[in-house]
Amino acid sequence: MGSRGWARAAAVLRAFGRLDRRLVYLAALLCASAAVLWPPPLPVRPRPDTLAAYRLAQALRPGNAVFIWIDYGFGAQEELDPMLRAVLLQLMRRDAVICIASRSIEGGQIAETVMRRAAAGHPAYLEGYGVRWIDLGYRPAPDVALRAATVNLPAAYNGVDQAGLPLARFPLTARLRALTPEFFRLAYVFDLGDGYAAMMTYVSQVTGLPMIVGAISMEAPVIQPFVATGQIAATIPGIRGAAEYETLLGAPGPATALDRGSALVAVFILLLLALGNAGAAANPERQEG
Repeated sequence: MGSRGWARAAAVLRAFGRLDRRLVYLAALLCASAAVLWPPPLPVRPRPDTLAAYRLAQALRPGNAVFIWIDYGFGAQEELDPMLRAVLLQLMRRDAVICIASRSIEGGQIAETVMRRAAAGHPAYLEGYGVRWIDLGYRPAPDVALRAATVNLPAAYNGVDQAGLPLARFPLTARLRALTPEFFRLAYVFDLGDGYAAMMTYVSQVTGLPMIVGAISMEAPVIQPFVATGQIAATIPGIRGAAEYETLLGAPGPATALDRGSALVAVFILLLLALGNAGAAANPERQEG
């Protein structure tokens, strides 16, 4: 590049360095919105953690029961709802019996919404409440209820479901007497806090029931030591793990869109940082106010 070309480049960088920050913020917002609405076709390669969780569920036989404990509220839905949906979709494909309970007060409502979305293409589940799946909802002192469920599951949840209907009226609950490997094959925790610790302490370590944790991204490193020692059978780490799960299912959904979108936004932010530093270098006389 000749001296004239370098001069033009420097002029462009100086102009960028003087750009109103509000325009930069607007550009970042537009990029983020476009990336989520029209995600780029970037590849998603499943990692060992997600593969392990997927394979455990793939080993289920028709009619095997799984227990799902929801330990997050409305604030974590963006990251954990897509993960829960992907797992439910796989369980429906395996024709599993699904029993859901909640550690959070909002968990029952979340479970109902996500279950209906996942069951949109599975009429047997969409119309099979009490036969294919059931929602036990939230109970005060949820860790105590979880521990009691290893002895008598219906009694631990006061003999009623999320809506207060008697469990005795549903054919499913006659099969699910206790939260043990005799009646269940897998336990899941979709976790924002320390629900995995309660499940590990009161259920998996006591009964031997394998446990899978769907965790927010920031929590995944805390869980890894327990995965390494076998106390937790597998983990699905964050929105990236949910996108990997959708890839394994061959059913790209909201997690894939968010993961690809966040990757594009990260590239855009790195570009802004590079241009911002170059613009500052080309404007040595400019001082921040």
